[in-house]
Formats: sequence, structure tokens, C-alpha cells
Amino acid sequence: MIGNKVNINNYKKRWSILKNDHAYPNTNLVRLEKWFLKTPGRVLDHGCGYGENLIFLTTKGHNVTGVDISEDLIEFVKLKCKLRKTPPTLFNLIAITGEEPLPFEDKSFDHIISLGILHLMGDKETAYKCIQELIRCLKPGGKIIVSTQGKGNSHVEDAKPLGNESYFYEETKANSSFDGTERNSKDSYLKLELYAPDNEESFAALFEGCEVSEVGSWDNDYCGVKGKHLVALATRKI
Repeated sequence: MIGNKVNINNYKKRWSILKNDHAYPNTNLVRLEKWFLKTPGRVLDHGCGYGENLIFLTTKGHNVTGVDISEDLIEFVKLKCKLRKTPPTLFNLIAITGEEPLPFEDKSFDHIISLGILHLMGDKETAYKCIQELIRCLKPGGKIIVSTQGKGNSHVEDAKPLGNESYFYEETKANSSFDGTERNSKDSYLKLELYAPDNEESFAALFEGCEVSEVGSWDNDYCGVKGKHLVALATRKI
């Protein structure tokens, strides 16, 4: 098993409501597409969510395969791509279980992005398995960008440490950032097991088989939310 069963079920429940759509890609990805990926190719968007990163990458000439564990989100992104007139030859969308190996042959992609997904693996061992599965799908010389919540992120600060870089986060009315119709129902609050690396070196160690160019971070701290993420830029070894 690669994913975290508890988190998978909670993720599907939350995002099936489709209330957090936005009309812009991750601004850090916009920079890194130019500075790090550089060359258009076949890209895997691991955890494509509402599809804005996928759509952005197609505008830069990439052919993007988006995967997500939410069937509702996959159908939503299909509709969004149609409305945005995204060329159907430049994208593919696949619902995955999150518990099984990815449905791709070894060395299938020129680039892989996985933004804001790894913390949902719940612990370091499962995070390592996830990264290694992504690397399996990456061509030699291919580039991978992965971000994960780090220490200083609001979710991690509000969570209970479980040891081995694992945390238990329980959403409450006080700390919820969810603005859906079920906000006042305690049954709608998330209970998540989170992975958050202790430091940059520990995060980089997950990328066995790759040369890690650097581990950096991006952050926001406003409106009561601290969005600290670590980001690793790596290249699969030949």
C-alpha cells in the first residue's frame, strides 16, 4: 500500500464538495517551469486537484497527465479544460486509488510535479514509497518537483506529534480554513495523519536514485494561515 487509507477517505469527502476551486496556477510552479523544467515534455501532475497547474503547463507546450484520487475532481477538471478550450491532445486525466502503484510503465515521463500531496502520506516510510513510485515513472535525466508541508505550517503546528516525522491533525471550528456549506458540522472536519520532515536533509533523503539540486521552501503568513512548504528539485540519475 502506497497511500494512507484514513487520509484518502477524508480527502475524497472534503474535495467532492468542489468549493475551493481557483482560477490560477501555483505561482511557484510558474517560476519553476521556466527556471527548472525549461524544456516542454510529457509531465505527470500527481494530485492534480482542480487542474490549474495542469492547464498552465499545457499553455507552455507540455503534454500533461493528471491523476487524482477524487473521481469528482477528475470529472470537474475535464469540464474545466473543455471550457478553457485546452487542446485535448495535450492532457489526459485519470482517477487513481491512491493505494496501488501508478498505472504507468517505468520511465514514462520527462517531468513530474507533486505539489502539496506528500504530507498526506502520513509518515516518513509511506512518503518514501510515494517518492520512489514517482521516480519509477520518471525517465533518466527527468526532473521532479515535490512540495510538502513543513514545520511552521499551520496544520503541522496545530497537530499532535506521533514520532518519526508523523503528526495527527484534527480540524476544529477554530482552526478550520474550509469555507463550505458544512463548515458548522463537526462531521465535516478533517482528521488527518500528516508527514512533515524534520529538516531539509531528511526530506532530500527520500529521493534515492535522484540527484537533488536543492531543497528550498515557499511560504505565506496572512489571514491566520501559515503555508510553509518545503520543495525539492531533483533529477533522476541515468
